[in-house]
Amino acid sequence: MNENRDDIQDRELTFFYAPDLTPQSQTILLSREESHHARRVLRKHRDDPIGLTNGTGLLARARIQAIRPSGIQCLVESIVPHPPPQRSIHVGLALIRPNRMDWAIEKLTELGVHSIHPLVTEFTTTPTFKRSHLERIAISALKQSKRAFLPILDDPLPFREWINRMRLDNERIGYIAHWMPDAASPAPVDLQVGSVYLAVGPEGGFSETEIRLARRNGFQTLKLQEHTLRSETAAVVAVTLIKFLFL
Repeated sequence: MNENRDDIQDRELTFFYAPDLTPQSQTILLSREESHHARRVLRKHRDDPIGLTNGTGLLARARIQAIRPSGIQCLVESIVPHPPPQRSIHVGLALIRPNRMDWAIEKLTELGVHSIHPLVTEFTTTPTFKRSHLERIAISALKQSKRAFLPILDDPLPFREWINRMRLDNERIGYIAHWMPDAASPAPVDLQVGSVYLAVGPEGGFSETEIRLARRNGFQTLKLQEHTLRSETAAVVAVTLIKFLFL
């Protein structure tokens, strides 16, 4: 199987999610859901070229070989492995209203974060968490942005439990997005840093107790701008800033 990055980077190529794709794959049968989307929504036909992503580091160029009731079978033409990024971003995001959580998951996936950890904080007012729905949102964003890695989506955790799991050191740094008089924009960090952890609160922000706990665990308060941002906007702005400075 050849590795042609130019084939994969074709802007006209529509991508589909194929978790069964491996470096040795010669054919792939798309899932019923992906097959329906390809045939009924995008009107794909036999011999049409498509892209595939398995969400764990592989992108491929394929061609529709057969359209069957069981699903669309594709002939894999080239596979390109993508190594994990040298630096990863992990977002702890307080549970917020479902439509806003959808938007946050979509954008964080497009930005290429490594993991998303829904959090239950003192000021959380919407504890709703629909895993299968949010996973579909992430997969859709993965295909749209033609990325090779699907973020890990954790089950919700109390903020205290999540923050106490953090073991920050010279290779792992943490930020908590919250306005404080001494909050500051992040500065470029040492090259040995491999993981950046970001905590973003609900609409009411973090409580003083949660801020103190985060600071005791080595988190720095992160200043984004002078005005108050919605939680989902703050998460996207903070990740964009971190990527610009570190990645």
